[in-house]
Amino acid sequence: MQIRVEGPTYFSENDETAMFEWLGRISVVQDVTGEGCDLIIRLKRAPTDKQLRDLLALFFRYQMDMTPLAALRTAKNESWFSEQDSYWFDKVFRRT
Repeated sequence: MQIRVEGPTYFSENDETAMFEWLGRISVVQDVTGEGCDLIIRLKRAPTDKQLRDLLALFFRYQMDMTPLAALRTAKNESWFSEQDSYWFDKVFRRT
């Protein structure tokens, strides 16, 4: 399973380092590579609720396109992940 997203904008070298360290602490992340301006995040499996919340927070903080995360919706996480009042809902599911 992989997530492809346009790479984030970093505001300093340490900012970039911090983002990759954060990704490295999310245990479901297998590896991260760059391809042009894109970031490819490979996951070992479907994330747990906690891991998905970490991915949501990271994508939100680094202002990355969150729509690829919509593919991580499952019957198990839908009750909270699809909550329309959440800070991520519009960004993940593109509600207009």
